[in-house]
Amino acid sequence: MSHDLRAPLVNVMGFTSELDAARKVLKEQIDGLDEVGAAKVSPDARLAIEEDLPEAIGFIRTSTAKMDRLINAILKLSREGSRLIRPESVQIETLVVGIADTMYQQLQAADAEIEVQAGLPAIVTDRLSIEQIFQNLIENAVKYLDRSRAGRVKVTGRRVGSQVEYAIEDNGRGIDAKDHERVFELFRRAGAQDQPGEGLGLAFVRASVRRLGGAIRLTSEPGRGSTFHLTFPAVYQPPSEARA
Repeated sequence: MSHDLRAPLVNVMGFTSELDAARKVLKEQIDGLDEVGAAKVSPDARLAIEEDLPEAIGFIRTSTAKMDRLINAILKLSREGSRLIRPESVQIETLVVGIADTMYQQLQAADAEIEVQAGLPAIVTDRLSIEQIFQNLIENAVKYLDRSRAGRVKVTGRRVGSQVEYAIEDNGRGIDAKDHERVFELFRRAGAQDQPGEGLGLAFVRASVRRLGGAIRLTSEPGRGSTFHLTFPAVYQPPSEARA
């Protein structure tokens, strides 16, 4: 599917470049005319060459670049679903502290801090998948903080029988109740669209959580922050074993 989508996209990108090159040739011809010839060029034609065409080409390039990002994101989601899961013991506290350390610059810019509960329960699961889950949720929390107050992101967890529960809580903008399910859908976003993104991050997170045998839910109120609740088996079991 991605190949079929990208083939016409590559054509659009190529012909857009040809259009831009042809526009530049025409502009050079117009600019090189003598006074008599220049007088014969209508204002509309000059406006089309100098403003209308560059604007239209710019919109096409922006749209094709967005489509390319969406295709790459879909590929990422697909590849994650077919990647072999390799369970191992993962120290979640160490993992989250490492994520926080890599986000030092973003935290400074947002006047925010990440608080990590001491002794977060470890888990036996796929390291890469669980790291991507926490990375996405923590980065999202920082991204959508309320800039009118100091930001706080808190990561907590506890062992409940054979399950482990984690929570990523923030004091950011919050999400309206009608959008609590919508934010997990492909290409869907909620609230003010003043941050870059294609609406794929939380869809990727939910797919990854489910693949590890877990569940994710959201509690949030506008203006009061959001909390993403994660539940995983303490020890990952392949689907066939889990059903048994």
